[in-house]
Amino acid sequence: MKNAYRINHRLEPGQYRLEDVFTDIRTYDILSVIFADAKEISGVMENIKVIMVDEPNEMFVDNNDGTITIGLKYLRCSPEEILYLDIIHELCHVKQYLQGRNLYDERMAYVDRETEIEAYQVTVREARRIGLNDDAISNYLRVAWITPEEHKRLARRLNVISC
Repeated sequence: MKNAYRINHRLEPGQYRLEDVFTDIRTYDILSVIFADAKEISGVMENIKVIMVDEPNEMFVDNNDGTITIGLKYLRCSPEEILYLDIIHELCHVKQYLQGRNLYDERMAYVDRETEIEAYQVTVREARRIGLNDDAISNYLRVAWITPEEHKRLARRLNVISC
């Protein structure tokens, strides 16, 4: 399934609003799954900053203020479907931040953190809705900072079965 997302790939380093980067973000139906209501969604759109950095970052939420950081190369080179799923994942972390939760509890492995499992559950559900099969979702779950064994554990926990 081909989806069209309106993502501004031409930004320079600096601070932006979510809608400056993901220009159609308010149309994402998944926001009503992540956030309690329209008021909470508006608050996030108005108050959460996006920092574009010229560093080899992908996308992450700052545990101190909820800011989303995105690496420029990642923004410019990643497929829109992946950027879409990543912002959904990070918005789950924004919600967790707003609830006062620790996003990066280092006492646990990344794939065992409750905050990651919750965010990935929403993201996997959305990936399926937009037409990704389990092989594609499994590839999405394969990130540089986890081992192959952790990847398998994460995929199993999320009921992602691939060949």
